[in-house]
Amino acid sequence: MIDILGYLVYIINPLTIIMATTYSIEGAFRYEFKNKKATYITSAIMAAVTVILVEHALIVLKINIIDVDGLIIGVEDVIRVAGLLVHFIFLVVMLKGKVWKRFLALFLSTEILGSVNHIIESVVIQVNRLNEIEDEERVVIMLLVTELVAAVADFLFLYIIAKVRKKNDNTPLPLPVLGVVAIFLLLVNAFLADDSITDEIYVGNDLAKQVLLILILITVWLFFFLRVTRKERDGLKQLNKINEELVDSQTKFFEASAKADSEIRAMRHDMRNNVQVLMLLLANKEYDKMQEYLEEMSEGLAGTNVSSHTGDVIADAIITDKKKRASAAGLKLDVTGAISGVEISPVNMCKMLGNLLDNAIEAAAAPGLKDLAPEYKVIDLQFKHTENFFMISVTNPCSEKPDIKDGKIVTSKSDKKNHGFGISNIRSAAEDCGGELSVSCEEKPFGFLFRAEVVI
Repeated sequence: MIDILGYLVYIINPLTIIMATTYSIEGAFRYEFKNKKATYITSAIMAAVTVILVEHALIVLKINIIDVDGLIIGVEDVIRVAGLLVHFIFLVVMLKGKVWKRFLALFLSTEILGSVNHIIESVVIQVNRLNEIEDEERVVIMLLVTELVAAVADFLFLYIIAKVRKKNDNTPLPLPVLGVVAIFLLLVNAFLADDSITDEIYVGNDLAKQVLLILILITVWLFFFLRVTRKERDGLKQLNKINEELVDSQTKFFEASAKADSEIRAMRHDMRNNVQVLMLLLANKEYDKMQEYLEEMSEGLAGTNVSSHTGDVIADAIITDKKKRASAAGLKLDVTGAISGVEISPVNMCKMLGNLLDNAIEAAAAPGLKDLAPEYKVIDLQFKHTENFFMISVTNPCSEKPDIKDGKIVTSKSDKKNHGFGISNIRSAAEDCGGELSVSCEEKPFGFLFRAEVVI
């Protein structure tokens, strides 16, 4: 009976660590796998194989390895460590991003998970006063209970963090943050360990220590909660800013529409007089004056033109505002196509279209393009719709080729912390609509032509 219970104690640990590591890196800390489903299935298989090999070592081989210092190491321990190492390498391969970042993120996640597991086991053992139990069978039973409770608590702890972060902080946890948490937990374990005994887990039954360990875990959870709260607050500020820009654009659009409508009504009211003047000029064969009069009328009509009719009031409002900005910068904004067959929320429309045009105007108005011929100072906005997708495309001239890595633009501005949000906002809005953003740049005789496309 003791052998079976001892075997269960041994297999729960690698099973928990392998699956918890996979879940922590993806679920709690939000690092992406190249294939999520395949990674979880393979991790489960690796855990099962490790458990089977440990069982074989415990029940069949029963061999011990003795090192030079006389320390006895069980074969099952070697197998367990080997299984964890192979799984670690597998996760490094399956994660996205640069190899060193993958390795460091996984290493820090493993350290955090190991520290949390150690703290939980320490609390459970102290509560059960395991070091005071003399009966061997009871000790093994309590060890099994400890491993089970620790396994459940590990996953519950990670699940709470994942749940807290999912809504408002659904991005990979920065490596410095992972590092701070890992170092903090390692220091906690180091200070709370009892050096007078061989195994660090078997610390004294000190109520103060138990409370402190629990408070440490709560502190770590609060850290993630406060981080999410800050992210949510920043997100609300950004949303308020977008809403203000949206309302401002709509106001300007409706003011321009009302002005144009008033001018059209005034023009129509004067049309009879205009026709009579033209007929008189025609009868007198004063063609030069007639042409001059028509040109004057044409200019008046041109001034009543509303910027755009895309089929979406929000888009029209944004385009009206951006056309004025472009014109003030000596640029021309051409708009073709219409918005149809797709539903885009006002906020996402403002994020995508507003930022696309802002970036285009800023790039095309750069000092390096001040001598560019007028026919090239054009920003081309197109709306395209097919049976399979809807696309917003913006092209503009630029003086320098941007640094594009992995489909993302690396900002050239010195204040990198406060810049580069335009593209990320466009990308996040596109993803909210079930689409994606792509960027490219090609060399032209006049410089470079940048293209940004949102496909939904």
